[in-house]
Amino acid sequence: MIGTRHHPFVVSITRDAKGTFQFTSTPEDVLFGIDSDSPTRPFGDSKSEWSFSASGNSFAFTRQHDETSAVAWSTNLDIYTVDLTISNIQPVCITCENLAADTDPTYSPIDENVLVYRSQSIPGYESDQFKVKLFNGSNVRTLLDNWDRSIQAITWSNNGQSLFLELGEYADHVIYKLSNVQSPDAEASIVLVSGSSHDINPHPKDEETFLYTGQTLTEPINIWLHRLSTVDQPITTHNKNLLDKMQRSDAEKFMFVGAKNEKVWGWHLPPTNGTDQKAPLAFLIHGGPQNSWYNTWGFGWSFQVFAAQGYAVIAINFHGSDSYGQNFTDSITGQYGTLPYEDLQLGLTAALEQYSYIDANGAVALGASYGGFMINWIAGHPEMSQRFRALVNHDGLFDMRGMAYSTDELWFTEHDAGGFTPYDNPEAFEKFNPVNHVANWTQPMLIIQGGRDYRVPDTQSIGAFTALQRRGIPSRLLYMPNENHWTLNPLNSIVWYEKVLDWMRQWTK
Repeated sequence: MIGTRHHPFVVSITRDAKGTFQFTSTPEDVLFGIDSDSPTRPFGDSKSEWSFSASGNSFAFTRQHDETSAVAWSTNLDIYTVDLTISNIQPVCITCENLAADTDPTYSPIDENVLVYRSQSIPGYESDQFKVKLFNGSNVRTLLDNWDRSIQAITWSNNGQSLFLELGEYADHVIYKLSNVQSPDAEASIVLVSGSSHDINPHPKDEETFLYTGQTLTEPINIWLHRLSTVDQPITTHNKNLLDKMQRSDAEKFMFVGAKNEKVWGWHLPPTNGTDQKAPLAFLIHGGPQNSWYNTWGFGWSFQVFAAQGYAVIAINFHGSDSYGQNFTDSITGQYGTLPYEDLQLGLTAALEQYSYIDANGAVALGASYGGFMINWIAGHPEMSQRFRALVNHDGLFDMRGMAYSTDELWFTEHDAGGFTPYDNPEAFEKFNPVNHVANWTQPMLIIQGGRDYRVPDTQSIGAFTALQRRGIPSRLLYMPNENHWTLNPLNSIVWYEKVLDWMRQWTK
């Protein structure tokens, strides 16, 4: 690969009496001789992918194998360690036997030879379960091997005896504590149950106290203090003055029997102006697809924005969503248009029965990425499309075979199609291909697309918009040339909400 690289450098420093730092050695490239990135691109960061041992003599890092085009169809990440006391020494790979992802190494605060990391076992599957591995300098052991939850982050306690584990559980980001890590009988107990908790920073002396970032669907992110047997306290209260002036809607989970006769969960938020009269519905479909509508605030796709505009919000975590066990997540493989589609049908029916104030004749379905695929899929199936007055499709998949040849993540389309390439098994990509059902499209659709989206390239949205226009269906295309798969610019986000809400009002008056 030609271009710049992300490499860590190590340099010795001193601090004088005035507190000024000075370099006392020449910076040395830790990835000596390795043509690769660390932190990895595009989502890696030094906080999670780099780790120094307690003495500072050893360094561990995550490396992406991106020297060739194979990076587009491989999820392989590896962990390397290097002895910083020896100049220009070649790093040693400790996970190269595993062709799936190994990442986020974290050294023990008390043992130079021990580190933990997150590891997957299925190559090419980004949503495979992440397990915790412990490396003691020569051997690797899996912790909590019988768990069916995927670990999202790991933090050592300061005494080196316990691990704090962040993971998704029923659409909350919860925290467990794994005590006596070195023991084969180590057990985990839950510490924080609800909301979304991340970024643990343990107290230097009290093993039961730590800081973390916390948020919910009704409260933006702040820093919180957790102490054993006391109520958690916010350390920061950013935007409190603004929030006190806002009327926010309370979120609640609801359950129904979905596909395969299994329990499926969703979120409900009533409009902030109350439920005394009929209210239109914003029916939100998440992307991923191995993701969930979590109990998080979020500035994009904010439930509170829709509720504040008088809409009821229903958001289903269909088969394929994470945080409900790995089997539930894996169930979407090769089933893009079946199990999730059935869940959405049954979830909409259940919501209308349970929340009688919702106007069944005033529903709009909105989705992004895989959620956009589902909007296109719904559009081609009248038994579902006729339940909505209008549709909103953000960066949605339109032609699955074309997508498989143009996305930057080939492993994503190939795995989710059942482990096939589009040339080995074209039928796997045609089985649930929205482009084959355009003749059934009738409902108005707003399409939104980022010009720098290489995950779902803009030709997907342009193709869908062309189909709508050619069939004479009311439609609009909002094209943002400087956005990627997400709308990140705050001003563009305002435009996004304005155009989406205008479209919804137009069809739900």
